[in-house]
Order: sequence, then C-alpha cells, then structure tokens
Amino acid sequence: MSPLLFLGAAAVVFLLVTLVIWAFQRERKKSFNSSIEQFRASLDAIAPDQKRKRR
Repeated sequence: MSPLLFLGAAAVVFLLVTLVIWAFQRERKKSFNSSIEQFRASLDAIAPDQKRKRR
C-alpha cells in the first residue's frame, strides 16, 4: 500500500469519526426559535433596569 493511499484512508476515517462525535455531542435545539430566544434572554440580562430607571 502506498504511503499516500494510507494517509488518505486515515484522513477519511478521522473525518468520519469527527463528524459522528460532533453529531452526538452538539446541543439539541428545543424549538425552531430557541436560538433567537437565547439571544433575546442574553440581551435582557444586560439591558438597563426599567423599574429603577437605571442605565
């Protein structure tokens, strides 16, 4: 087996294993708008306090 063929096969196996691990480890979204809701919640956390009229 030539060294380049072996290196190519190793790269393909590495990429497949990486994709499988990524697919099972990524965070599952609860709904279609979950990323928008998460962004809005982070903006609300740093927004000025309306009750006390703080900035």
